[in-house]
Amino acid sequence: MPYGPGGGTDNIARALGERLSRKWNQPVVIENRAGAEAVVGTEAVARAPADGYTLGFVAPGHTLNPSTRAKLPYDTLRDFAPITMVAQTPFALAVSNETPARTAQELAALAKARPGKLAYASADASSRLAGEMFNMLAGVHILNVPYKSIANAIADLVGGHVQINYASLSSLLPHHAGGKVRLLAISGNERSPLAPDVPTLAEAGWGAWEISAWYALCAPAGTPRAIIEKVAKDVADISGEPEYRAALLKLGAVPLTTSPEGFAKFIVDDIARTSKVLKAAGIQAQ
Repeated sequence: MPYGPGGGTDNIARALGERLSRKWNQPVVIENRAGAEAVVGTEAVARAPADGYTLGFVAPGHTLNPSTRAKLPYDTLRDFAPITMVAQTPFALAVSNETPARTAQELAALAKARPGKLAYASADASSRLAGEMFNMLAGVHILNVPYKSIANAIADLVGGHVQINYASLSSLLPHHAGGKVRLLAISGNERSPLAPDVPTLAEAGWGAWEISAWYALCAPAGTPRAIIEKVAKDVADISGEPEYRAALLKLGAVPLTTSPEGFAKFIVDDIARTSKVLKAAGIQAQ
């Protein structure tokens, strides 16, 4: 797990890991190795023995990092064996309770009235991309403050130390439901049934906010094909279980599985798509 504990990605991984443990009659340990926008933990997967005992739980940073980091200690396409997608959730725009904006339009007006005074917390390349896409759509300049983990970023949002956060709905929904932060908008073309009071950003009249959070499994390159296929099939079987689907829905996500080939194609296509968006947003590899 290349992200810290307590965030939406970690929660979804633990929901799946618990059920894989039952299915395999083996303990499935979630090992959090956060740092460098998911690079630290992802590199650990690339360097692990290709024996099926180490899997990687990846998210959008997996396909964004090749475009946002000038040098990676691994090759995203060569050093991993794609297994399957696991789940998907919209991205959300949240503000602290101390921030007066009640809608995305009001937030844009506030940012224009206070140029350079508002800041958003980003914990990885995907949240940075979401923030810069909002800046482009709304025609504002909101500063980026990087964090090591989404849990830390949300903690500072709850505490009012930063005004804005862009993260997966699965990460922010519990805090919105508990009244600790306010969700102003989500990505996608439709409102989420889990947060029907939250409009899509498209409803603000700025066009589609084309970003979502996805979660998937991979293994070190060279992992035997039989293991890859077994894990993909077992995840697909689990995704059909009503109890598991309900658990993911509570986290703001829906199950989404693919074949290993389908996930491999998605990786190639997403790198191409997001690299164009990053270039348009002026985000350079660092």
